Parts: sequence; C-alpha cells; structure tokens
Amino acid sequence: MTETLLVATRNRDKAREIAAVLGDLPVRVVTLADVAPELDIAETGATFLENARLKAVAAARAAGLIALADDSGLAVDALDGRPGVYSKRYAPTDAARNARLLAELHDVPDDRRTARFHCAVVIAGADGVLAEIEETVEGIITQAPRGEHGFGYDPIFRPRGATRTAAEMTLAEKNALSHRGKAFRKAAAWLRAWWGRAAGRCPR
Repeated sequence: MTETLLVATRNRDKAREIAAVLGDLPVRVVTLADVAPELDIAETGATFLENARLKAVAAARAAGLIALADDSGLAVDALDGRPGVYSKRYAPTDAARNARLLAELHDVPDDRRTARFHCAVVIAGADGVLAEIEETVEGIITQAPRGEHGFGYDPIFRPRGATRTAAEMTLAEKNALSHRGKAFRKAAAWLRAWWGRAAGRCPR
C-alpha cells in the first residue's frame, strides 16, 4: 500500500532530490504547495535541527500527515561558520548567494577554503517528533561557479575527494555522497521500519 509523505518545503528541486532517495519506498511525496499552501513556518531556530523540528511538527499538524522536514546549509571555516542557518537568506537568489560568498573569500587561498554542508532531518506526526537525523559532507569552496545541475551553493562546493562540484554531478552521483543523500537514506530506512511496525495507525 502506498503511503503519503509530506515534505515540508515548497522547493520542488529539494522535493525531487528527496523523492529520488526514497524511490524504493511505496510512498507518494507531496509538498506544502500541494496540501498546505497557506502554511507559513517561521525558521527561528538557532540550529539546523531546531529549524527542521519547527517545520516538521507544524507541517504534520497542519496536514494530518507524516511530515519530513530538513534544514540544510553551508558552513565555511574561513567565515567562522557563515552562512550557516542563514544560508537561504544570505542573498535573494542562488546566484547572488554564491556571488556574495565568493566575494567574501576572494583573498582566501584554496587550502583555507574548507567548508561543510550540514543537513538535519526531522520526521514528525500529529503528536510531535518521531525521529531526528543529522549528516554532513566536507569539501572546499571553489574559486568560481562550475556546473549546471543542482541548486543553492552546489556550483561552488567541491566535496572532499571529488574533482567536480556538486553542480557538475548527476543527481544520482550527488545523492550518493551529499549531506542530504546520507540523511535521507537514513530517513528512508527509518520510515520503512516505522511503517512496517505501525501501518495500521499511519495517516494516509
């Protein structure tokens, strides 16, 4: 039987990434745009996990579905961890965010351009949090954007050990090593086990 999972985002690219990782689950992925278009969730947490928790709980309660929310961002060592939880709010568009970050790093040599993507995933039901997962991927910030795939900071982030940026990789290649890919695979395993144990009381 196909279950319905609410991904607490309006970002279709993010939902597509999640659906690809959850692909072997009998699950129909919907977004806030599909089931709760008026819901506005303020991301007021001080950490990625706090923001993911806020979004998952609010979405689950609003829609009456099992909800998965993530909060992800980029932490750059030379910038004391910025942009961090403000990754999406660093500038109005992806291109502007990348341009701002590269400008702030213009005098920083390659060996000091270390950074990591962080992803916190929370799964919630109407009664509250069911599971919490956190993953990271290490890498460096390149000197210029490269690649046409992905979104966000992907064009300027090269994962450790890779020769291409995340935006130069296919979706399958990116998911195999990305912070989201690792976190969502753990979420998929958790959901598979949870639905196996509690199919009779899982909202549809």
